[in-house]
Amino acid sequence: MARNLSAQFENISERAQAASDQLKAAAESGRDRLAGDAASARERASAAAQRLTDRAAAAEDKASSHWEEIREKWQAHVAKVRSNLDKAEEQVDAEIAQSDLDIAEAYALDAIDFALAAVDEAESAVLDAMYSRANAAAVSS
Repeated sequence: MARNLSAQFENISERAQAASDQLKAAAESGRDRLAGDAASARERASAAAQRLTDRAAAAEDKASSHWEEIREKWQAHVAKVRSNLDKAEEQVDAEIAQSDLDIAEAYALDAIDFALAAVDEAESAVLDAMYSRANAAAVSS
């Protein structure tokens, strides 16, 4: 069964655009709404991570186990940062709030860098798969 990898790759830009639109709208929201939006985004991210876990568990090849290892490390990192942010939210001190802001912004930049690297890797993987399909067709002709 052939997978339409190009169409799947298009989902990345569509999802990124939707997230960008959500962030623009959130920038005009109050603190309480931002807290709800952040919680909702964390739930979506957790669900996406669970889907990756389910796929990796079903897969048995070496590449999938490599991605599972990366996913596990990323999830551990995310859990640690979220835990630190949750603890920090309980503090009201302005100095601590500024420190929390610095941590949250640094984490956001790291997540963006990770996502950009993942897009580059996804593009490379799709092109490799397309080449492999073309090569298989040429060899079998």
